[in-house]
Amino acid sequence: MRISCLLACFFLLALLCACAAPEAALPEPPAAQVQSPEEPPAPVEPPVEPIIEEEPEPALLPSEPVWLLGRLTELYQADETQWAALADVLEAAKTLNADAQLEGLETVQFQGREYIPLAETAQRLGLEWGEAPDGLRYLARRQTVGQIPEGWNVPVLMYHAVGDEIWGYSDLFVSEAGMEEQLQYLQENGYEPIWFSDLAHIEDYEKPVILTFDDGYDDNYTVLYPLLKKYQTKATIFVIGNAMGSQHKMTQEQVYELAASGLVSIQSHTYTHGNLSAMDEPALRQEMELSNAALAAATGQIPYVLCYPEGKYSHLTMDVAKDYYTFALRMDGWTYQTGMDPYQVPRSFVSRRITLPDYLWFLAPTGKAS
Repeated sequence: MRISCLLACFFLLALLCACAAPEAALPEPPAAQVQSPEEPPAPVEPPVEPIIEEEPEPALLPSEPVWLLGRLTELYQADETQWAALADVLEAAKTLNADAQLEGLETVQFQGREYIPLAETAQRLGLEWGEAPDGLRYLARRQTVGQIPEGWNVPVLMYHAVGDEIWGYSDLFVSEAGMEEQLQYLQENGYEPIWFSDLAHIEDYEKPVILTFDDGYDDNYTVLYPLLKKYQTKATIFVIGNAMGSQHKMTQEQVYELAASGLVSIQSHTYTHGNLSAMDEPALRQEMELSNAALAAATGQIPYVLCYPEGKYSHLTMDVAKDYYTFALRMDGWTYQTGMDPYQVPRSFVSRRITLPDYLWFLAPTGKAS
């Protein structure tokens, strides 16, 4: 009996202990492994070929000076001997002391250069300007000549064509051999061919002489120019404004090359080679203004010397010429002496028939008058 009670108590105690024992924590199931989808490989872009922008076609303009771009033109500033393109309007303002006048001026960029509106700039700066025959405008400054000492004899010789292909009045054609003989004589005997601008310092020359060539014939480029280079001789060529590129006349490109050579001064023979003595004032001004426009379009410089076509002029012609030129030349006379009327400069005509002994007469006297 006692054993039965003990067994029952033991069983009850075991049961109570089992109920009172804390429930063992079940192990948590392992977290599900979420497999993220593989990122697609970055797309391989095809190599990008560099875009090469084509260089714009260069403008069909002279390389130096650059100008005549539609209605716009590059501003130029002149010193005593050469023209220099100014980089921008601000620099132009400094050089011309015209900051106020150019303030607010709208500019245009083209191929790395800065251009300015012509008419407005000319008006603000008080510069001479005109309209070229082809409708393109230019801006330029007239070359000035300083005070000229008086009393110097300067023979001014008048030529026309140079060469042996005679297509007109033969006396106008000095032969190539004759031209070379004369240039060689001048060089070997100490004569110094000069331009009219050199008269301002005429005392620097012992035996000055001025060689002029009328009409702008194409042989002045093909025959005369090589001789001028050979003997390093200065010459002045009077070009007819509306004749460039016509039969037997130099082209604008040839005129430009001569003007840029440092040997040739390009000056005015009017625009149409008309009879100035028969023109009224408006017609005279038109002749001179259009001539200046055409030559500035070819050279970048406004001419300062006028050659009267066929030597015909009047008192009115001279009065009007004073508004545009510093000198004007006749077709007759003898030796020019500084101090004479600069609008009646005499010249000696060198024809095809002139021999070297005859030529020497044209060269005397020269230098300081005694």
